Amino acid sequence: MRGRIVRYSKATALAGLALTATLAISSEVDAEQNEVLKILHTNDIHATFDNFGKAAGYIDQVREEYDNVLYLDAGDYASGNPVVDLNYGIPMIEAFNEANLDVLTIGNHEFDYGQDHLINNMETSTATWLGANVDTGDTGVDNPEPYTMIDLDGVSVAILGITQAPPATAPANVEGMTFESDYAAVAAAYEEELTSEADVIIALTHIGYNEDRQLAEDVDYFDVIIGGHSHTTLNSPQIVNGTPIVQTGSNLNNLGELTLAIENNEVTEVDGTLVPVADLDTMNEDVQAVIDHYNSEMDEVLGEVIGYSENGLSRDGRFQQDAPLGNFWTDAMREWAEADVAFTNNGGIRDSIPSGDVTLNEIYTIEPFANEIMTIEMTGEAIGNVLEYSYSRDGRNQIDLQVSGMEYEILTGMTGQLSDVNMTIDGSPLEDEETYTVAVADYIGTGGSGYEFEGEVLQETVAS
Repeated sequence: MRGRIVRYSKATALAGLALTATLAISSEVDAEQNEVLKILHTNDIHATFDNFGKAAGYIDQVREEYDNVLYLDAGDYASGNPVVDLNYGIPMIEAFNEANLDVLTIGNHEFDYGQDHLINNMETSTATWLGANVDTGDTGVDNPEPYTMIDLDGVSVAILGITQAPPATAPANVEGMTFESDYAAVAAAYEEELTSEADVIIALTHIGYNEDRQLAEDVDYFDVIIGGHSHTTLNSPQIVNGTPIVQTGSNLNNLGELTLAIENNEVTEVDGTLVPVADLDTMNEDVQAVIDHYNSEMDEVLGEVIGYSENGLSRDGRFQQDAPLGNFWTDAMREWAEADVAFTNNGGIRDSIPSGDVTLNEIYTIEPFANEIMTIEMTGEAIGNVLEYSYSRDGRNQIDLQVSGMEYEILTGMTGQLSDVNMTIDGSPLEDEETYTVAVADYIGTGGSGYEFEGEVLQETVAS
């Protein structure tokens, strides 16, 4: 049930071996050594908690076998399952509490429910919430701790939390808050403090795998970086500048398991593996009771059949071109808003619709963020600027906007860099100075993911 295990030894790193290359496969850290620290970790669960009872049962099993065990989550427990999301995250928090989650780094989607619900979730949670680069200001939301120190039989473990800055959520959700985007500077600010007080230092991040790699290049005092946000499945620790980096993927497909060997209060070896959650036969009955309760409570509402699809509507291919579900979704937006054009971002289309009966559950699963439709009067030039940004933002060079009411074609050079955008309506080019009524999901319409829909806002929310 496990992936391969790879051993990382600080001793061999200091000996100058090229640990950025493939590591040698070896057995697990010997449990008979002086100290063994077990860390179970998750990230980007996105409210997919139906199998969480299994994962919690496995965590219980490890806790029974070993004295020093921590369970950490690298953020984004929220947004992805209407059973959780229509209850503003509380079902996941209650499941975490029953599983005795120790530490959580706040992810960008933890902000999705709004500040009042974030306050409630933080107050309800028994875990320590981290975010060294977060300042909640005067919003009333408690500022996450920058780090936490945990003593395990005389071994001091420091866990520093860093989250995405700015977080990808609707701007209104983080109004009044500030986020430091220089992750290396944030980590460096705590280096002297943590290295003088802790035997083991862990970065629990929600910034993505590429940023974790850069962090490891810039800062070398972490014993391990446990990451999230990019949904990267790392079957074994990846070593960058002597620092192991781990991540489990997403949607609770895997549970991460780390074994740290500690001799003379220093980490000497790190083993890491992924445990496929669906294959587990363990169970925490208290966690499962929480899951069953909320699933049962919401079944009558979410099970309502509201339509039928003969062939299904897939979101596949959306990063290269228009997708069937993207067409359907934006067509509905445009018709509802009586607009000329409609846009929605690919990140707001979270699942496909299978053939057969279509239920409310499937609609909520596709769009779990409670976005509203807004309308903006925009010039053809402004629409073109949005489309150029959508393709090239953050250097992604991929389609990000599904559209109705017009067609657009991205032209690129040989390296995939944006060259131009062709835009037409019914075969005729959009005019730069002509104005068009554009319906858009309010997440991107109000600046989410860096979008700027320049124009006059006609309706902040299209009324029913």
